[in-house]
Amino acid sequence: MKPAKPFSTTMDEQTFVPRTMRALYHRPASTAITDQTALDAPRVDSGIIFDTDFPVPKPAANQYIIKIQTAAFSHDGLRLARSLHPSKSIPQIPLHNYCGIVISTPTEDHDKPDGPKFKVADTVFGLISNTRDGAAADYIVATEDEIALKPKNISAAEASTIPGPALTAWQALFTYGGLDPSDARRKLRVLVTNARDNEVAAQALQLLRARSLFPHHRPWICTTCSCPEHDDFLRDHVKVDEVIDAALPLPQDFDLAEIFRKNKWDPVDVILDCAGEQMFNLAHSSDVVKNNGVVLTAVDDTAVQPQTADREAQTQKHGLFSRFVALKPDGKALARIAELVEEGSIRGRVQSIVDLAHGVDVLAAEAAGAGGGRRGGMMVFRVNI
Repeated sequence: MKPAKPFSTTMDEQTFVPRTMRALYHRPASTAITDQTALDAPRVDSGIIFDTDFPVPKPAANQYIIKIQTAAFSHDGLRLARSLHPSKSIPQIPLHNYCGIVISTPTEDHDKPDGPKFKVADTVFGLISNTRDGAAADYIVATEDEIALKPKNISAAEASTIPGPALTAWQALFTYGGLDPSDARRKLRVLVTNARDNEVAAQALQLLRARSLFPHHRPWICTTCSCPEHDDFLRDHVKVDEVIDAALPLPQDFDLAEIFRKNKWDPVDVILDCAGEQMFNLAHSSDVVKNNGVVLTAVDDTAVQPQTADREAQTQKHGLFSRFVALKPDGKALARIAELVEEGSIRGRVQSIVDLAHGVDVLAAEAAGAGGGRRGGMMVFRVNI
């Protein structure tokens, strides 16, 4: 690519950015009313398009332009993005986890003595805010908080599977959960549900077992999993302390509190639910979580709505902090996560790799549906590698 501006002693030269690019995007939601008896029916997307002549986004003064190598999504990620951030009247590009190469830096940084934090030709990975177009395209614009240097010991495909799940787990444990790894006096007890089949759960377990994060003590971890075959993996490879078999969907008579009572387990400090509404509700029992404990869900978006009467009563009676984990980009946390990847404490999980040009078939087939909201693995789109 040819330079677009003269060489500077304080930063790398900018590279040529084309006017158009390849991109997948959802058509604007239809405003047409086809059923006059359903005037209050919600708008729906008209479909998804692969466009080879889509306009390249124009960066604001604080934004980088990044050429995408890979973009990734999880089943839950797509589902939550569409339910929490419904379609607007403009094209929306999906997939907000990415790995790519910086090709243009923020204009507001050009006069700084050291230039921008990230330089042209840096290989980076990150998470774009769900309020903006994502990475299923040749180029994206990103702010500094949505970027970290890619770990050197993993592929671009694996790198794109890490930001969203790992940041959700990080924010659940350390932002919402208030865990303090430096407190050697407190013996932490944590419950993680759907531990084998959900990417946030998998990342949370890796964080909890990272020795550099918890140098003074080893948190006690109980997990639930969808089938007995996962027990050995969770005990032998992840080194969890206890495993509860809890196939989804849960039977109506499933009683999480009774399992804790029967096994004489003390209640936990923090619960990270990655199974959904029924498990999230059961997790509020005083036999499962301590008074003034934390009950979080990474998958049940109904938790952003008013609580049910039973759950609200439990929450108030026992002083619980009960929330949905609202994921936000965090460049500093992602940089620390990258360090954990390089030291071998964290890995991503690539379920499959598909060329961007075939992305319409993948997304149109509702890959995030058909029970996928509780399944593991990240699907990767190969864009420019």
